Amino acid sequence: MHPEIVSIVIDKLRKMSPEKASDLTAQNAQFTTLRSLDLDSLDTLQLAMDIEDALGMSIEIVNFPDTLTIAQLSEHLGEMKAGLRQSA
Repeated sequence: MHPEIVSIVIDKLRKMSPEKASDLTAQNAQFTTLRSLDLDSLDTLQLAMDIEDALGMSIEIVNFPDTLTIAQLSEHLGEMKAGLRQSA
């Protein structure tokens, strides 16, 4: 797991939807899906853009399926970021 990316994702979710993500922690990120947070497509797009800015990388919205847990999403983003560093 990428704890720093999990923290970034949780922080962005709390800022955009405090009522839906207030209980979200690194510990329960492995059980919490984007779907369970009731994010609509605009929320998901905003989340992707916020994370793009925070991580300094381009992220396609298809990388945010609502069935992924926050931990799985963070792992995927970490792998993408590592791949970008290796290809540079």
